[in-house]
Amino acid sequence: MMANRSTTYYATEHPPVPHAPTPPLRTRPTPSADAPRFYNVSDKNTVHQRLLLVHGTAGPQDRRFDSWITVHHHIASFPPQTFPVANGYFKALVHLSPGENNLRFTYAPPTGGNGVSLSTDITLNYLPLLQNPPLYLAIVVGRDSALEFDAPAARRAQEPNNLDTAARKLRMAGYLWQAFTGEQMSRAGMGRRTFRLEEGWNVDTLSNRDASKRTTAKVHVVRSERTVAEIRDPNRAQQNPQASDAGGLFDIALDALRKQGGPFAPTPGGEDVHVAVLFLDAHWDASRPLVTGHAALGGGSGHIKLAIFGSHLTYAWPACVEQVVPAFSDTTRVSHAEVADDAGQTRTYQEAADIGLGAMMHEVGHLLGCPHQPDGIMLRAYVVLHRSFIVRDPRVPSQVWMAQDECGWHRLDLLRFRCHPMFRLPPEPLVPAAKPALLPVENGAIAASKTGIYLIEIHVGGSCRAHLEYPDGPKHEIFLYEQELRSLLPAEFQRGSAPLKLSILALGQQQLDVDDFSAALARSRVDIGARQAFYSVMPQSVDANDTTHRVLFRRIVRVRVYHGAAVDGLEFFYDSGSAMFGNRGGSPSDFTLEPAETLVGLALRSGAWLDAVQLVTNIKRSPMYGNATGGGPSELMPPTGYSLIGIYGSVGQVVTRLGMVYA
Repeated sequence: MMANRSTTYYATEHPPVPHAPTPPLRTRPTPSADAPRFYNVSDKNTVHQRLLLVHGTAGPQDRRFDSWITVHHHIASFPPQTFPVANGYFKALVHLSPGENNLRFTYAPPTGGNGVSLSTDITLNYLPLLQNPPLYLAIVVGRDSALEFDAPAARRAQEPNNLDTAARKLRMAGYLWQAFTGEQMSRAGMGRRTFRLEEGWNVDTLSNRDASKRTTAKVHVVRSERTVAEIRDPNRAQQNPQASDAGGLFDIALDALRKQGGPFAPTPGGEDVHVAVLFLDAHWDASRPLVTGHAALGGGSGHIKLAIFGSHLTYAWPACVEQVVPAFSDTTRVSHAEVADDAGQTRTYQEAADIGLGAMMHEVGHLLGCPHQPDGIMLRAYVVLHRSFIVRDPRVPSQVWMAQDECGWHRLDLLRFRCHPMFRLPPEPLVPAAKPALLPVENGAIAASKTGIYLIEIHVGGSCRAHLEYPDGPKHEIFLYEQELRSLLPAEFQRGSAPLKLSILALGQQQLDVDDFSAALARSRVDIGARQAFYSVMPQSVDANDTTHRVLFRRIVRVRVYHGAAVDGLEFFYDSGSAMFGNRGGSPSDFTLEPAETLVGLALRSGAWLDAVQLVTNIKRSPMYGNATGGGPSELMPPTGYSLIGIYGSVGQVVTRLGMVYA
């Protein structure tokens, strides 16, 4: 799309000098078809990120040429930045200050032209979303670290390979990930969404031509209790096929963050903390050959969602906006006698920038909840990350990289981001967590969620082959037929009988995985007397020593819950007699029902066991018995038209799983 009609075009008498001051706004307006125009932004757009990727055209569109465009920022709040124009196409990283930004894009015609530069003014509004949780950036160092990262001698002659340089490069990486993701979300029609970085008022390093203080991303330096030798232990090197502790660096990073406390400590509201960690002490051991002190991992433990990566490719990363295009265009051969050959794909500096920045962004995808995908960043498409930031590749001079040539997040990743609390747009609320449920019925099953289901993935043979998404808004109940689900698969998978694995994703970052949909339905149907009844689907993992219990209800007058830090058991009292589910242990709490009151459902908190339970009647709810802050929340409520007639589950020393029986 081109810019809207309110955009004004100017002609000036002299070609712009790279990094020149902002031209005076008194310039006589002269509309021109060769003046800069924009594909992905329009005048008065509101965005939520500090660096914005702007794609557009400048100059004639019908011939091959190379030129430049200079971006002059609002009230000279950031040094002017110059970007290549190739065959009339440009990509620019535009710095924005909070509030309204009046920007000027000035195009310099190629040598041999008429010497008249052309400018376009555009206004963009930058609204930081400070209410959203941020992505924290951190560098973990060994307790005896020399505070240096691997770099070839030629690069060390240009810039020091010290902690300060690493912090500048990680800060720039965070803004590149943010800009890339924001552009991908916008292209997918999901709004101007991206994650925010933790920022503060400090000396800014995003330009190498000033040292002004601005609101800029923080980079935390976290000193581990482990030595450099422990961090570089080959048994912790992920790329070592004989490693005995290939995931050990993840635990070292978690331990260091927890001991650091501060922003990484548990929050009073129990919110997740998201951290991207660079291990400064990664090292290329050319004699093995092996990168030690490095692992590319992403996931979470407790309240910390974490991505880790080594510093072995950091030498090729840009440290400021001025270095972005050179870094992604540098075809200098890498000396593998000095620095790492990562996966055999870092032959040039450009490839080292692609792999380093892209693979670490891949791990950020994991901490945001993304699995590996059939294609895109979560496969390894980031090997061409440079195409998103440069227009002409020096290795392929005839090629101009358009949007369709770039790598991207898979749509399934973008759908996850769309519903992640870090990507909320006003006035979207912060949704409380509640795990979705799968409730079998006569001809299929109902996927149910209190908060709303936004995505159902259909996996066959270990990969997602089809999905259901709900662009009009998340759904609270969705009827699922196996035949209809199979009809969505590619033809080669429709004819077989391979199990369908479903991943049901709900708002509040909750997910239920069902390994075999058909088998789950078969196990869940049961005849109780002459009555057909159903079991709700529970996670399949269970300790071999646990026993299976079931209680069918009569008229309940009182429920006694035995609990401490977990739920030991529930005892149901009737007009005459009682029935016990689980064990009598911990401390008992009684909940009495009125004569007209019936039990209609249960609210749970559970993880490896049942942490707490709440009884839900047609009139009221009981207190949450047990550890009300443990595990994750879920609800057991029968589908519309069905009634709760019992509970079932597994019991060890405490209740480990709990489901409902309904008819």
